[in-house]
Amino acid sequence: MKEKIMLIAGDSHAAGSEIDGKQDSEYNRHHSYGNVLAAKLGYTPINIAEPSSTNPTIARSIIQWFSEKYSADTMDVFVLVGWTDSARMEVPGYRISWYAQHNPHNDYHASSGNNFVRINMGWLGSSAEDKLFIADYHKFIAKNEKYLEIVSANSVLQIQYFLQTKNINYLMSNVMYMFQPRDTHTSFYFEQIDTSKYYHMEDSEQSFYPKYKNAGYTNPKAKYWHHNEIPHALYADELCNFLEETKCL
Repeated sequence: MKEKIMLIAGDSHAAGSEIDGKQDSEYNRHHSYGNVLAAKLGYTPINIAEPSSTNPTIARSIIQWFSEKYSADTMDVFVLVGWTDSARMEVPGYRISWYAQHNPHNDYHASSGNNFVRINMGWLGSSAEDKLFIADYHKFIAKNEKYLEIVSANSVLQIQYFLQTKNINYLMSNVMYMFQPRDTHTSFYFEQIDTSKYYHMEDSEQSFYPKYKNAGYTNPKAKYWHHNEIPHALYADELCNFLEETKCL
């Protein structure tokens, strides 16, 4: 009998960061919405989500996991993807980035990410060299949000088509603001995305973090805008209900 595995990919929200106040811990992973959903559905969770991930980072981590770990003979895999804020970039780095060291409880680290620097608008960098390098990309992000939406849509399509070729079932959702209302630049891409396997693709207010923040949930242990156990459990229920309603499983 094949092992039922739920591969969980995404950023810090999918990793359960700061549920207990720490960036990464076994407790956080266990109580993240993806791991909770896996337990509800009888899957073994493999949580490869990492804080600061961009959408291209997330896509590449899924592909590398399948390249290195997947066995069609022994595994029945369901992929859960939590896409992040589209206004993020990863760029080829001038140094090695040791992201794995900051995620000791990750079930798998995509080593290809070591060759990139993840650019988030809320992070200025730690060293003087980092700050100079990152500042130019912050300016680019601020001026090119629509372009980065298209990059994110292509990441979605990349994984959609990749999983379809392998006959792998999946569910996608957004954990942060992902897309603005479709327009002449994005409509073509949106029309190619299978929304039957994408929970509230175009409704940013239904994205995991803003939805429960706007509902009044707070996490006093968190320093960097993350939820505690309650929203994670509620979101797992939402995704489970969506899977049942759409008969995606």
